[in-house]
Amino acid sequence: MNLRAAIAAGAAVAALCAPASLAARQASAKPGRLVIVGGALNANNEAVYRTILEARVGSGPFCVIPTAGATPDSAMAGPVANFNRFGGPGTAKGVLISVARPETARDPAVVAQLRSCSGFFFIGGVQSRVTAAFRPQGKSTPAYEALMQRWRDGAVVSGSSAGAAIMSDPMIANGTSPIAFTRGVRRLADGATQDPDDTTSAFNVSQGLGLFPTALADQHFLSRGRFGRLLVALLDLGTFNLAFGIDENTALVVDGQAVRTVGASGVTIFDARAARRNGRSATGIVMHLMGDGDAFDLTTRALTPRQGKMPVVLATGDSATVVAPANIFAPWAFLRALDGWSRSPQMELAFEVNGGQIVVHKSAAFRAVRAPGPGVQNTAAGLGMTGMTIDVRRP
Repeated sequence: MNLRAAIAAGAAVAALCAPASLAARQASAKPGRLVIVGGALNANNEAVYRTILEARVGSGPFCVIPTAGATPDSAMAGPVANFNRFGGPGTAKGVLISVARPETARDPAVVAQLRSCSGFFFIGGVQSRVTAAFRPQGKSTPAYEALMQRWRDGAVVSGSSAGAAIMSDPMIANGTSPIAFTRGVRRLADGATQDPDDTTSAFNVSQGLGLFPTALADQHFLSRGRFGRLLVALLDLGTFNLAFGIDENTALVVDGQAVRTVGASGVTIFDARAARRNGRSATGIVMHLMGDGDAFDLTTRALTPRQGKMPVVLATGDSATVVAPANIFAPWAFLRALDGWSRSPQMELAFEVNGGQIVVHKSAAFRAVRAPGPGVQNTAAGLGMTGMTIDVRRP
């Protein structure tokens, strides 16, 4: 046996003799869990906090990143206390990286802290502050590289509000549904920081962190009527054919190709893979609404309701007719309309929008399920709906 063959044989024997647990970890190595929270995370939402903490990897601290906050130095304390409440004293610590102090993203001591983290949580605020600090002018920093390496090693990355928007690349930076529907989307330069007070002049997207490359994510979704801007971004960007609108106090949990919803409200899914486009308009966008515990497969694009949910009972009489609200982009208007429509025999629901129209259709595969009791805004708890399509006509 020559030397090369002997080395190869020795390596094979070593692999066979390696501990099974190590071999299994090497074989199953994959990026960590993403927990993308739609904002306004209640300190008592134990299900979401535990979903984050259970996905830590390693013995290091769970790290809270306050970069999106207006005062990041002081913004760490509240989230750190919340994670310590559910994980035990000393579970979490803050790691200060600030766009006002760009050197923090290159400080060897800060980078060493990130490399020791068992997981991460990005707080809310202004999402472009995060990208301007971690990826200034589109360029990587040691802090960004350390974060991405820990995630590739399996550590959980989570965030709420602005900390949810940064997961996609590009990400939604700011803007309202009416502005988006009328003016379309504008791409900001990489690393640009938007004016947090400028919410009405344009609908902007910019560079994100790219942790969730499969889809576009938006937050405060139902509570702030943002489904119009997510639809426009999906159609105009040409980057994604899948988008998730995550409501407040609710998380989209991503484990590889499997996603699920945890929390008080729901996650709206737009799937434009088979949509037919005509200029600024489109028909046949598939839509789902995921309630607490419902699951979605990123490969098959199929929704599976949580076991034990009950079919929604159809209403009768006058209550079976759903009247479209005058402003479908008003807070909670879309959720209330879907809740009523889930109980109605109506096969379509049309919304007039700024000289255009959005029409939601039920297919033969339509199904609506719910959990017992009331949910947010007195709608059905855990409401899940599938078998729907959306047509969008824009002037």
